[in-house]
Amino acid sequence: MTTILTGILFVSMCLASTDAFSYSLQSGSLQVGVGNKVKYSKEIYTGSGYNPNTGIFTVTVPGIYLISVTMMSGFSSAHLTVRKGPAAPGLILGWLFTDRSFNEACLTIDISLVVDDTIYVQMNSGSDLFDVYNTFSVSKIADP
Repeated sequence: MTTILTGILFVSMCLASTDAFSYSLQSGSLQVGVGNKVKYSKEIYTGSGYNPNTGIFTVTVPGIYLISVTMMSGFSSAHLTVRKGPAAPGLILGWLFTDRSFNEACLTIDISLVVDDTIYVQMNSGSDLFDVYNTFSVSKIADP
């Protein structure tokens, strides 16, 4: 019985100290102005740290994080960047580009983050993102 309780406590502690979320865009086409943050609003998994009203993930627990972004544009090309803040305009961590005809792009990176670091996705060219094929996920995978 002690082993089971210890295991439950360990899992609870891990879950309580881990930032994680996964969101996508809503169905249909979303227009995002150049230079604006993409605001992913359809909840897939809500942990902590992500604000769908701003499109910004704020780190509350330091560690090594896995960041994953997928994108699909509609009939026009589009270009996104994944950025780390909080200082504007944000350090570019990666680029995503799609051409016309519903092309897709994806980016996955590991990065060490500290409390109050921010991660967001910004539209750099184009304006059209298509449907739930656009996702933004972050998960803490290790302690610093």
